Amino acid sequence: MSETVKAVKGIESESFEEILYRLLQAAPDDLDKSEGSIIYDALAPIALELFIQQEKFREILEQAFAVTAKGEYLDQIAEDHGLKRAPGESDESLRERILQQKRNPERGGAEADYVRWALKVTGTTYAKAIDMARGIGTVDVVVGGTIPDLVERVQEEINRRKPSGVDAVVRRVRMQTVPIIVQAIGIEAEKAKQAILDYTRTIGVGGTLYAARILSAVINAGAADASMVTPTENVILFPDAQIDPVVTIE
Repeated sequence: MSETVKAVKGIESESFEEILYRLLQAAPDDLDKSEGSIIYDALAPIALELFIQQEKFREILEQAFAVTAKGEYLDQIAEDHGLKRAPGESDESLRERILQQKRNPERGGAEADYVRWALKVTGTTYAKAIDMARGIGTVDVVVGGTIPDLVERVQEEINRRKPSGVDAVVRRVRMQTVPIIVQAIGIEAEKAKQAILDYTRTIGVGGTLYAARILSAVINAGAADASMVTPTENVILFPDAQIDPVVTIE
């Protein structure tokens, strides 16, 4: 958890009842503080207003940081970092682009720089740099996004920024088909299949498909027992590939 999130979450919120109790405790003990008393009725509206203002302050604070901001507030933060939201881009995707920029300052052509440059192009929602992909002095940049000419636009941006002599090639993320066959007992086939698909969505580009996690996902979804038919070993995706699972439940 980032320090910013800790800071926002570290601001304790009090309920209306807690605020009212604290105000009543500060009043002299010889006064009647029971519900309906003069002091109670006088302090209750104050407690309510303090509660409302407390929640408004928390909301304002959350919208001030990239890790917690949403909607137009996140757009404004993006603009501060030279970024714009692409059509149809979600808050989470834009947030990742902003945080990538903030956490990876330029370092003269490091892998993170190529990711940074790619994400500066509006329409890019994913970027990964592969150093020495085709030998010394080469960098491949794998991108995903929402516009048809994404590769051309990112290539132009990287050509403008990359160090002299570096052979940098931009290409789109490709899909890698992986058959997954599982024997499952005590669970509907569709439910087991959905559990597996939910797991595979967590695997990033160039990631690894773990057979044990497939079985774990099916068991956690309610299966009495499950066993792998294929794959029998973990599958490491190609560095520029996203998994395209073909799931069969027997």
